[in-house]
Amino acid sequence: MHRFIRRKDLPYILLTMIIGVFAHFLYEFSGKNPVTALITPINESVWEHLKLLFFPFLLSTAAEYCLTHPDPAVFFTVRFAGVWTGMCAVVFLYYGYSGILGRNFTPVDILLFLVSVIAAYHISSKFSKKSRYPETITIFLCWMFTVLLFFIFTCFPPELPLFLPPM
Repeated sequence: MHRFIRRKDLPYILLTMIIGVFAHFLYEFSGKNPVTALITPINESVWEHLKLLFFPFLLSTAAEYCLTHPDPAVFFTVRFAGVWTGMCAVVFLYYGYSGILGRNFTPVDILLFLVSVIAAYHISSKFSKKSRYPETITIFLCWMFTVLLFFIFTCFPPELPLFLPPM
């Protein structure tokens, strides 16, 4: 029977969760440092809160790669698929439950974050069994493009609900 979460992923899941929770407060603690603003939430929008998953997941992925030295094309591809799955889960679950209830609740938001981190690692483990992966440079560019999107939309957020703090 396949485990939902691989035992070897548990330290990285916990690392991602701990850094993500800490990062929620880092912008305020840094005195609203503009560099910190690029990687941590600067307001309560859903987009900004995706940083709580993406950047800790990226850091955890880099740490795991340095410690285990897997095939980079496979490893970074499955982790990329995982982080995007987790971020999509945040968006769909948040708008789903808050749309039904008419508002959001902080404890549910925290649970949603934790569930999305687990989903990200679960999908990563599922995709690791595929046989074809893009070139390492391609997946590296995908990661960098996502980082660039966070930087751009932090500095220039569009007037769309995803980028606006809830009222």
